[in-house]
Amino acid sequence: MRSSFQKISFIGSGNVATHLAKAFSKNGITIQQIYSQTCDNSEILAWQANSIYICDLNELNLEVDLLVFAVKDEVIKTLSQEILSKKPSMPIVHTSGTVGLDVFENYPNSGIFYPLQSFSKTKKIDLSDVPFLITSNNAVLKNELKNLASLLSSKVLEYTDEQRKHLHIAAVFVNNFANHLFALAQDYCEKHQLDYQLLLPLIRETILKIDALPPHDAQTGPAKRKDQEIINKQLQLLNAEDEHLSSVYKVMTDSILKMYS
Repeated sequence: MRSSFQKISFIGSGNVATHLAKAFSKNGITIQQIYSQTCDNSEILAWQANSIYICDLNELNLEVDLLVFAVKDEVIKTLSQEILSKKPSMPIVHTSGTVGLDVFENYPNSGIFYPLQSFSKTKKIDLSDVPFLITSNNAVLKNELKNLASLLSSKVLEYTDEQRKHLHIAAVFVNNFANHLFALAQDYCEKHQLDYQLLLPLIRETILKIDALPPHDAQTGPAKRKDQEIINKQLQLLNAEDEHLSSVYKVMTDSILKMYS
């Protein structure tokens, strides 16, 4: 499927911009410009996406098919207002999971192009399996954005602002919070001179298991068994050495006990 967006520019050169710009470029779309206040970052991405980098917003070429804001949530409104004041009809999208469509103040050609994934610049990701959530009040733009996303992924969905915001909260639980627990476990192992690598097969099995079982059914451990004796012993040990880790253990244990009560 050919997209009507053949020239795209990016505002931002971070993790999301890096993956999208490189992917679009590989699919034959011209990445016209990459803007970032940090010139080194925009220069690197421009080289990777066969584009031109700029560090001054006044140098932005407004003759593009789509402008993608892949920046921090708090600067989307300010930057978009500055650009749209020069060309109100420009098709624009942002890539945030938490910012609503109203950030563009009802400009007619605005939308949201949200890839539901955790991105790091140096970690390759197969975008074909990444869900892309599309939001727009403009029916024509919405279909064009769906066609654009279909170049990269087989999972393209229309989502409202409310649906996307709720799903982003769920994503924080499964990605950010889960990864933080891994980091806490690694710190704990290092503190006690234990090999954290020994936990990696367990982590992999935990993730793989939920392909076959709902997470609710896959739960194991002392809290699921309501084994208060083990819980008390582990809390006693943690209380004596790490108050923060003890509080995390208690919150997680109480949550599991409540779910299976």
